[in-house]
Amino acid sequence: MSQPFLHDAATGHRLAVSGLLALVILSLGGRPAHAASTIVPALAEASLGDRARLDLAAGGLTASITLKPSTQCGAAMAWQPADPNPSSTCRIATLSIRAKGQARPASFPLAPYGQDAGFMDLRVSIQRLDATSAVPQIMVSAYTGGAHCCEVTSIFGRGPDGQWVHADLGMQDGGGPPAIVAVPGAHDPVIVTYDQAFLYTFASHAGSFTPVILYRYHDGELTNVSDDPAYRSYLVEDLAKQTRQWEASGRSEPNGYLAYYVATRARLGQLSVAWAHMLPRAQNSTKSGFGVSPCSLKSTEETANGRYCSKADRTPLPFPQGLAAFLTRNDYISAAQARALLSDRPATGAGSAPSGPYHPDFPCAPPPAGNGVATMLCQDSEAARHELMFDQVYYALRHQVGQDGWKDLRQQVVLDETTANQSCGLPAPGDEAQAIPPNGAACYADAMDRLAAQYRVRLSGAALMESQRPLDRHIALQKKLAELGLLPADTVVDGVYGEATRAAITAWQQAANRPRTDGFLSDDDAAMLIPPPQAATTPAISAPPPPMAATANVPPQAPTAPQTPQAQAQGGSGLPIKLVFAIILAGLAALIAIRVVRKRGGNP
Repeated sequence: MSQPFLHDAATGHRLAVSGLLALVILSLGGRPAHAASTIVPALAEASLGDRARLDLAAGGLTASITLKPSTQCGAAMAWQPADPNPSSTCRIATLSIRAKGQARPASFPLAPYGQDAGFMDLRVSIQRLDATSAVPQIMVSAYTGGAHCCEVTSIFGRGPDGQWVHADLGMQDGGGPPAIVAVPGAHDPVIVTYDQAFLYTFASHAGSFTPVILYRYHDGELTNVSDDPAYRSYLVEDLAKQTRQWEASGRSEPNGYLAYYVATRARLGQLSVAWAHMLPRAQNSTKSGFGVSPCSLKSTEETANGRYCSKADRTPLPFPQGLAAFLTRNDYISAAQARALLSDRPATGAGSAPSGPYHPDFPCAPPPAGNGVATMLCQDSEAARHELMFDQVYYALRHQVGQDGWKDLRQQVVLDETTANQSCGLPAPGDEAQAIPPNGAACYADAMDRLAAQYRVRLSGAALMESQRPLDRHIALQKKLAELGLLPADTVVDGVYGEATRAAITAWQQAANRPRTDGFLSDDDAAMLIPPPQAATTPAISAPPPPMAATANVPPQAPTAPQTPQAQAQGGSGLPIKLVFAIILAGLAALIAIRVVRKRGGNP
């Protein structure tokens, strides 16, 4: 039973309880929503435009950009390595910085400037990036032109020795200077950039999603802090924002989003659940037209562009294999993690259900609005698995207490789940902010396991056996009941044993002459319904054997000729036993179909 919904015992319909749970959390002293990251405004900023000079002052600094004609166009500069074949003349953009009390300005030639030179739309801002510095820093950006590229950005600040130094952020896909963001709980703001390696790799430019790369500026140097726990909440915010954007786009080109999704959650320590979420949603690389090939993974530039690659080497790998190799090469996961992911092949067999990914016990198309926990369960297979494991216990206890105890049990579970969610810092349904904290999914899974253990002590007999069964086998048994026609064909097989499933179990127990017909699947019932792999292969539903006649002193009988199908159908022994029980099951299914509601009819 998941937090976002209750059941109406009278109608069997699921009821959204966002408002109710919000009130419950408030009554329990629920914590406020987590603060969101905010953009840090510049102390001052301006664009050069079509001017030849720009002056900017704030925080005790003056920054100037000047454009001057020059014949030294091939010299090494901040944005240009030495050029052996430069233009004979050009206009060079130069940054000059003077701090209060500084005798002479620090000067940094940037690059030849102008549309022909490859740099335009120059912008300057004075920013407070380093809280330990006596003076702020200068950020300068310019656009290089092209359909999607590029914005080049540098930070100029005073180092520990008092000298002004240049730190290069490199080129980023077009869109203006990078944002400066204050993350709640972090001491310094971060400069937000994006991993350009993801562009065009798994999808078109429009369909590509790029993980954030966060830089902290301190003592004149830039440090990549994308994996720093102090900034994890920003990754969570970005994941939520990018997911909303992908969904708003109609979920087109899924591989572009899924590559970003797995990379980001890997940084959050949630690789395995992200991988399980990705596998059933990925598009075939051949169909998408994008992907990683063995050739693109070569280390040298010559082989990377395909000049010395065979046709087979240029064929994209299946998306999971290509993604694992790509994430390893770009330091999102280790080689050992990649091997573990690709070797994880859940076993399946007749009468069994695949091992994940798992989905919660409510619809996810789309997830309930304004409910971060519900969205988390729809997106996080591992969290959903632990919810279903709790459901095993809850629905066994629900059947054990009977209808008279449903109301009290339901109220108790709602309060216990609400308290558990509150302890994990999970948002209450209906709150303005629905961000999940970095460890929210793992905390939720642990909380569900504790609740399951707490409720399991109230069970006994077959109910206890049922609650302790491995989830995959628990689901497989429900699937078998559906295959036998005892559940509607459109039943969602998720391991939740509601009223329809209980009626199906009872019908099967009656048809199979089981000693108990109480609607619980004991271990013996489970072994008969789906024999364990080591057991002899016997029919799942079988009639009790006829009494054995004494064999002593019975003369051997002559062998009889094999019967034809017509003889089997019309012989004196009547209908074949399998057909007899098929007819019985069909009749029972028809009798209970009237009270079977779609999915799990009548579940409270």
